[in-house]
Amino acid sequence: MNVFRWAAVALVAAVIVFAAAYAVFAGVLIGSDVASYSSDGVTVPDLAYEDTLTRASAAGYAVERVGSSGFHPEGIDELDAELGPEYEACRVTFDHSETKRLWATFYADEGVTVVTVFADDNRGEFTVDDLPPEEWLVDRLTLLFEMDEATAEGYVEELRADVRATDPGEPGASTPEMRVDEPVAFRATYEELTARATTTTERSVPGSGQHAREYYAGEERLGGIDFVLPRATVTNEADGYTYRVHLDYHGGIEVDAQTRASRSFEDDDVRAAFRRMFEEMGIPPETADHLRLEYRGSVW
Repeated sequence: MNVFRWAAVALVAAVIVFAAAYAVFAGVLIGSDVASYSSDGVTVPDLAYEDTLTRASAAGYAVERVGSSGFHPEGIDELDAELGPEYEACRVTFDHSETKRLWATFYADEGVTVVTVFADDNRGEFTVDDLPPEEWLVDRLTLLFEMDEATAEGYVEELRADVRATDPGEPGASTPEMRVDEPVAFRATYEELTARATTTTERSVPGSGQHAREYYAGEERLGGIDFVLPRATVTNEADGYTYRVHLDYHGGIEVDAQTRASRSFEDDDVRAAFRRMFEEMGIPPETADHLRLEYRGSVW
């Protein structure tokens, strides 16, 4: 009988401990849960980017300038004027055809460029026959990097060898890539695409700083360049609420806000907070009324 009694006591104790642990865990989850708002992006015409940041700082808000993985190409005055003196180039794309293209993504902090080849017409195992012709690859590499043909041919052979050696089942096997640590000849690349193009299209994502240009010769797409405009995040911490304004050099704006999930967090109050921030930053306050806010009541 005593054995059963002690077993029952032990079971009850275990249940109590488990319940207590669960309650603590639930309390941690609830206490750390966050409610948030995020917005789409809008563009404010003629926004003076630097003046806006100066006013934000004077109002006591935290101002953080946000960079990218890319770099600022020196000495291209027209891009400095159009994209801002601190713009960065992040990626160059060359199209060989409608289905084959080369991406060169810049990682300035590492001093390396990752070159990736895409072949959309490949439906099976990727082989060297799926690569663009060697002559075209060498031509593009000698344009994009400060390297001679012999060096470019060595990189192409490295790429071909990797394709032969890669297990088709490995992740990324259908998009072979290589790391190039040669200096980037960005000016030559930009000037060549600009000179050959009969049409250039541009698109931006307001507030994010993302800006892309695509170059066409007639109907043929030659390639593209992805830039990041000068951009910054302005943060206001007030009574347990966090309000952030993300803006870029072209006047793009998007916002987000957050607080603990247990607190009141109404759309009207959030817009009112951003109106006050906008007014102090020199942004038309009514901009807050044109933002489409999306609410998320929990991160879980």
